[in-house]
Amino acid sequence: MTTNRTQPAITRRQLLASSTGLALATGTSATLSGCASIATRVAATSAPEAVRPLIHQMADPAAAVSSGEAWVAFCDALKPLARHVTGPESLGDLQIQTEGIRCLSRLVSLGLDRFLEHGDPRHPAFYDLQTATRKYLGDNPDQTYRGVAIEGSGTYRIRANAAGAAGVEIGLYAGSFRSDEADESGGRRLVDSLDETALSIEDDGSFEVRVGRDPVGSHDDDGARPGNFLRLEDDANALLIRTYFWEQELRENHSMPLIERLDVEEPAPPVDPATVLRGFIATAMFIDGSLDWWNHFEGIKTGRNELIVMPDDGAVQTPTLVQYVNGQVELERDEALLLEFHPGEEPGYWSWVLQNMWGETPDWRDRPVVLNNQELERAADGTIRIVIAHADPGLPNWMDMSGHPRLLLSLRWRGETALPEISTRTVGASGLAALRV
Repeated sequence: MTTNRTQPAITRRQLLASSTGLALATGTSATLSGCASIATRVAATSAPEAVRPLIHQMADPAAAVSSGEAWVAFCDALKPLARHVTGPESLGDLQIQTEGIRCLSRLVSLGLDRFLEHGDPRHPAFYDLQTATRKYLGDNPDQTYRGVAIEGSGTYRIRANAAGAAGVEIGLYAGSFRSDEADESGGRRLVDSLDETALSIEDDGSFEVRVGRDPVGSHDDDGARPGNFLRLEDDANALLIRTYFWEQELRENHSMPLIERLDVEEPAPPVDPATVLRGFIATAMFIDGSLDWWNHFEGIKTGRNELIVMPDDGAVQTPTLVQYVNGQVELERDEALLLEFHPGEEPGYWSWVLQNMWGETPDWRDRPVVLNNQELERAADGTIRIVIAHADPGLPNWMDMSGHPRLLLSLRWRGETALPEISTRTVGASGLAALRV
């Protein structure tokens, strides 16, 4: 039996500084950007070699599409990406590699959805970044993640709903997940943000937000309450709404936000060859950069059944202060990992989440892989014990390894109060039996 305490902090900003992220030509967000002008500058970036044939086709998009070579070049650009999920980071484990290939296919779907189907900031529409079958670099089943492409010159109105939510965060971003010695932030920048403490929300949970250069202007009568405003800057390119729920049913039925651009009247034009090529280029580079970033991120995980404190500085991931405790869980079939702590002065929402080695939760629709603060059973003195095991141990607060010998574990602590002291113990069958007495 071993007992470990959380280790010293490592920030996500430091992780990003050591990684090689995306090189989207526009300099826009690698994760949530539009790609309306990618063609004009993409050749000047350090694009992966496999993507360059697509870039060269931008000289004559019509010919590339009519000949079918656009699709061939796109498929060729995807082929080398398998190295990210079958290389050393997969530990030579067939299960990890299998889930890695599935992860790759999911990222293809996500990239096309973002950059081709929803890549026009003049005619924006929200899309799902995370679902039960689409998971991107550390999903939380208690949250909906809705993204949209915007641009710094626009004026937008958003209508959304947070009924029954534990919290809502709206982040306006610029830049991308790229990193070099000159930019330790990873290139992504939080331009402006709102959360439930600053938003004016109606009794039914509905709210409107205006996004633009100035809160007072030609569209100041659009119905948004004073204060529900996000200020654009020239390089702003993406907006993300994160909504937290304690109940899975509310999360699954959460309505999609609506957005309209107030300074554009004409409808969206038919898709053209250049738009298709831009979407292909951005998708291939998005996948390459995302998996490269993740593999650097994953490399700092601790040893077996240990935890590290890794607070988020706010600019990279979330608008409000979310503190993280991360680690790896590796268990034999007859072992369990016990987490024991007292939450102390706890925030309104926090949760523990299990994920595979690619940052994807096992199927949370029928397995207990996430537990939040309203679901957990507590002892009379407020102490909490979580049991992570391969099978239901007949104890409260079980989290399911879901057939995996190893998983990642993450605590999201959504608030500024101090993280709890967390003790971990690895126990065998006899240790579990003793807990049932």
